Amino acid sequence: MKFQGHKVLVIGDTHDSPHIVQDRFKWIANHIKKTKPDYIIHIGDFGSFDSLSYFQANDTQQGKLKDAFMIDINSMRNALSILSDAIEGIPHHLCLGNHEMRVHKFEEKIPEIQGMMKKELYDSFYTYDWTVSEYGEFHYVGGVAFVHAPLNIMGREYGGKNAEVQIANDSLHDLVFGHTHKARDWKAPKIGNKKWVRIINVGCSLPYGHIEEYAKLNMNGWSWNITELGIWDNHIQESTFISMDRLEREYGNY
Repeated sequence: MKFQGHKVLVIGDTHDSPHIVQDRFKWIANHIKKTKPDYIIHIGDFGSFDSLSYFQANDTQQGKLKDAFMIDINSMRNALSILSDAIEGIPHHLCLGNHEMRVHKFEEKIPEIQGMMKKELYDSFYTYDWTVSEYGEFHYVGGVAFVHAPLNIMGREYGGKNAEVQIANDSLHDLVFGHTHKARDWKAPKIGNKKWVRIINVGCSLPYGHIEEYAKLNMNGWSWNITELGIWDNHIQESTFISMDRLEREYGNY
């Protein structure tokens, strides 16, 4: 009998930027070719979009040095093109992240350009046949939800040291997310017919050891990896975190 489960490769937050080398996308592409997953999910924050960052106001010295929006877009499109051959024929989906939401929020403040910047963003994904779910919206594979960051009753992202525990307490099904850049696999027992839920934080897929400027002085505990999942019977049955360091060692000479 043919196995009816799903083998899913999850790419964490990549935060593509013109200032970060794109070799990791080649390593991920080669791993996809080797392992042949049934589905590919990018958990969101494909691009960093620092051109639209509100951490550096435009009237500051740092703000004046920010790249133009289209420089960020073209860098992300190049990263998407690196993955394109490897993912052809495999369903691939992107869960929009808070960094993609920078485009939405920036546009909202300038009615005259309504739709123009978002078109550049979405067309970048549609060109390479990515399907897209909106920020906070669940995308399901085999009964398991994928989202960049689940939102709590206040409409805010779950966070803190025990985010996975809080999500497990509230969730009705297994859930996979990113956002915090901290890989964790948490299984919580439930009372009743639903015996347990499993919550997986996929960390991030930035270069191994890379920490973004905004977090360099933080206590962060980031993890740099991609994640392989085995899903059947409406649950995550298997999970493996594969370090970006291992990917570089295995595929860095390709």
